[in-house]
Amino acid sequence: MIRRLAVNVDIDSLSLYYGIHGLDPSMASEAAWDVGIPRFLELFEALGLRATFFVVASDLERPVPRARLKEIIASGHEVASHTWSHPYDLIHQSSERILDEIQRSEEVLSDARGARIVGFRAPGYNINEAVLDILAERSYSYDSSIFPCPAYYAARALVIGAMKLRGRDSHSIVGDWKAPFSSRKPGLIQTRTGASIMEYPMCVLPGIRFPVIGTSITMLGSVGVRALKSLLKPLSFVNLEFHAVDLLDESDPVSAGLVAVQSDLRVSYVTKRMLFQDVLETCSQGAQNRTLEEMAKMD
Repeated sequence: MIRRLAVNVDIDSLSLYYGIHGLDPSMASEAAWDVGIPRFLELFEALGLRATFFVVASDLERPVPRARLKEIIASGHEVASHTWSHPYDLIHQSSERILDEIQRSEEVLSDARGARIVGFRAPGYNINEAVLDILAERSYSYDSSIFPCPAYYAARALVIGAMKLRGRDSHSIVGDWKAPFSSRKPGLIQTRTGASIMEYPMCVLPGIRFPVIGTSITMLGSVGVRALKSLLKPLSFVNLEFHAVDLLDESDPVSAGLVAVQSDLRVSYVTKRMLFQDVLETCSQGAQNRTLEEMAKMD
């Protein structure tokens, strides 16, 4: 059995997290780009891994993201689309708005990369047929938006509901209730137009569908990660997703208000890096590490 490992990072600026938690986005710093991304680049270089970075293209209107994106590309990693402006409710928008979000992102990122981008991840893992139709029409090689984890969607619904009870609105949405029950394995999705596109879901464990992403690895701690590693070893395919914020902590330029509601920021960067490295080393042993673009060419 040939094991395959894809590693990817969603670069969601801190302003998006402020919006999720009902905080003022104008208070957000550039720490996700300016601190988190260099830390991930250093980690991947130390482990000899190549990754896919999903970028919100409108961020490139600012100087710090533009500089960091050049470093990502120079390091040999893939750049893919995370839309133009990261609307959590993309699946509820008109076809014209969906096309605009995809096309604007595609143009900006392809220009920055010097080659056409071919991959997509929807904001908040919220994907539907309308979005997939447009991706297929525009000849994208793959989508990586499905998160087949019922517990995650239940937790998100509870958080959004609790915020409403406190009179605070979240920018996030619950999304499609069918998504958490989707296949956890990669495969072709047939669109309504008759075209097809490869789907690479986020990693969850078989059976219990426990999520294997940066946030859950942090939550498990060293004891939990030891158990997790034994469950990951038999998997033939791992699509391990992180967010740029995953390698930040409360000593970085983040507000006390965000730290209060984003519990993983209270875990030190040093601890999180150690946990991530431990999991990545386990997953990469005897495995082929490829970007998602490279995998889509082979599948």
